[in-house]
Amino acid sequence: MGPTAQALVELARTSIASGRAVAARSKSLSIVCDQLEHTQANLAQLEQEIDQLLSNDPQARRLLAVTEFGPLTVVVLRAELGDVQRFTRMDQVVAYVGLDIQVKQSGKWKGQRKLSKQGSGRVRRLLYLAALRSLHEKHSPFKDYYQRLLDRGMKKGMALVAVMRKMIIVAVHLLKTQDFYDANKVGIQWVS
Repeated sequence: MGPTAQALVELARTSIASGRAVAARSKSLSIVCDQLEHTQANLAQLEQEIDQLLSNDPQARRLLAVTEFGPLTVVVLRAELGDVQRFTRMDQVVAYVGLDIQVKQSGKWKGQRKLSKQGSGRVRRLLYLAALRSLHEKHSPFKDYYQRLLDRGMKKGMALVAVMRKMIIVAVHLLKTQDFYDANKVGIQWVS
């Protein structure tokens, strides 16, 4: 039994629970703790493999230069986007990840404009978290872009989606070209 399991068993002995089935509860807790330790070991091994893959992938290293992207974001972008050379226009990439705008309408009725959400939900979630992270960084060009959009009168939610779109465009540009990340170019619309 590992040290975590032993500590939990000792806490269970001194808890306010009745004295019945102590051995069964102890065994169940021991099994759960062993599973937790096994899962933690697997996660540590997976993190090592991810680090090794990132260090051997020059395109991933270029993405890691974007301070708003962490290793997990880069790994998911590389896995979910696949070969980015198949995208001839950036709007195809935006649609692929489901950040394109869709208008619901029927006959004379014209509905609201919403995200299509047709693409990868995993990429959208990671871009959302990266966009939020950028708003809390001191010198983030994405934060500056967000603030410019707010100053123009855009709502916060729409501006955040615009930052997410900008992030995917920057990521794909870095993957498609041999360019290195330049934070000063974030405000520029890349058309590759």
